[in-house]
Amino acid sequence: MSLKDVAKRIIHTFFAVWSLAGVTVSIVALASGWRVILVEFFVALFCIAVLTSLTYMVFYSKKELDIRALGIRLLVQYLLVMAIVITVSILAGWIYQGPIYVFTLVVSVTVIFITITVYEMYQTWSLAGVLNRKLREQFNEE
Repeated sequence: MSLKDVAKRIIHTFFAVWSLAGVTVSIVALASGWRVILVEFFVALFCIAVLTSLTYMVFYSKKELDIRALGIRLLVQYLLVMAIVITVSILAGWIYQGPIYVFTLVVSVTVIFITITVYEMYQTWSLAGVLNRKLREQFNEE
């Protein structure tokens, strides 16, 4: 993945994480009666969105990645995202009432990570399909 592609992915991911994390944390907070201070909440979410978006740097490569290298980098990214979210959550005071909060956090992060990854794969496959169709049309015309 080129640096330009990584930069685009970082920007897109920032907004996806920002919105999905905001919705998820809001739902968990409402369901559990957890009270948050709005300013601290948004600062922590902003930090999480920025830092987790930067984890896309693990995909930067001057050569094409094979499926094994891509899978390993995806796992490394997931572990980095989990470490960032847990660290920011501890610093923000979100993890303080026992293991159920940690479990909820891990499940939420995993669901968000999978959702964003599947969405990005879908976008990539859709773009590849369009490009392949246009190439076939161009070669059939000649």
